[in-house]
Amino acid sequence: MKELKLLYVEDEEEHRKDVSTSLNNKKICNDNLKISIEAVETFDNAMEKILSTPYHIIILDIFKGSPNDGEKIGLEILQKVKEKCFVPIIFYSGSTENVQELKSQIVGVATKGDDGIDGLKNEIERLVKFNLPFVKENIHNYLDKEFIKYFWNIIHEENNKFSVDKSDFSLGYLMLRNFGNSLSKTKISEILEDNTLKENKVHPMEFYIYPTMKTEYKSGEILKKDNDVFVILTPNCDFIERFDKSDKSLGRKVGKVLLTKTRLLSEMEDYIKYSQNKNKDNKNNLLELIKSRKGDRYFFLPQTPFIENRVIDFQIKEMVDYENLKDYTRLAKLDSPFAESMISSFIRYYNRIGTPDIDSDLVINSLS
Repeated sequence: MKELKLLYVEDEEEHRKDVSTSLNNKKICNDNLKISIEAVETFDNAMEKILSTPYHIIILDIFKGSPNDGEKIGLEILQKVKEKCFVPIIFYSGSTENVQELKSQIVGVATKGDDGIDGLKNEIERLVKFNLPFVKENIHNYLDKEFIKYFWNIIHEENNKFSVDKSDFSLGYLMLRNFGNSLSKTKISEILEDNTLKENKVHPMEFYIYPTMKTEYKSGEILKKDNDVFVILTPNCDFIERFDKSDKSLGRKVGKVLLTKTRLLSEMEDYIKYSQNKNKDNKNNLLELIKSRKGDRYFFLPQTPFIENRVIDFQIKEMVDYENLKDYTRLAKLDSPFAESMISSFIRYYNRIGTPDIDSDLVINSLS
């Protein structure tokens, strides 16, 4: 059974005892986790303990002293945590009106008087539901295993290939690239402890890189202007800034950028038919669209928190001056291999060649 390590920072002894007695050694999440809680009374040394001990969640009172005139030290600790480390936070205080807007997948809020211990327990279970408090620990453990395997089982065992006099960063590059490549979908699922994803299926988040690097634009980048969403089709090489031998900029090849427009899935004919009549044929047609198998004209973009379910329609295109891209909001970028697959679909769609149907009856008759 996994242990969930909590730190509770509270200056009132009665609250420290109540929470510690109620939660310590208690099992949660269908008895898959056992709580281990440490309570401290001073805010002053809280950060020292947070930085020196790998807690999974920090529970903070907001005020030092009375909520009426006390110092909002809990918010100060949150700011320090944001600057120095990652660990989910739960605010547990008698007055939580000023932190309700902070509630998220990694910040919880429970009110002592209204929610009580049960409310605190519910927030703990909400934060651990998708294992985010364990991700850092799991990555650290996985990285340790990869270092052991790579350096001792490969580099050390094959020392004849690597000069002992070599003093550069080559092995570091090899190791980190190997680590990046090792993070397959299966490994990521193991780190997240996610056993809900079907084998050989893709999670929608795998489609995208988010947020995008605010550097040069790239093919497959998703842009928004007003209520319209577009995807860049122009090849990456056209965006690269060129220089002459004296390092003088020659500019970029691109003058105008080719964009393809997307449509909401809910506006597509196949979706509308399925919503009106969920028969087998309508469902299969919608599935073919979602799998991007309904011809090369369409390419499906799955919904995430930053984009709705959308379909690229390669028939709807427009050219935009490179300088005008600044008027668009950068939503995300299609990751590999989905960006390459999208471009391949576009090329196939516009390179297709139609031929007249052969007289098959004539061929069949000639066989007799």
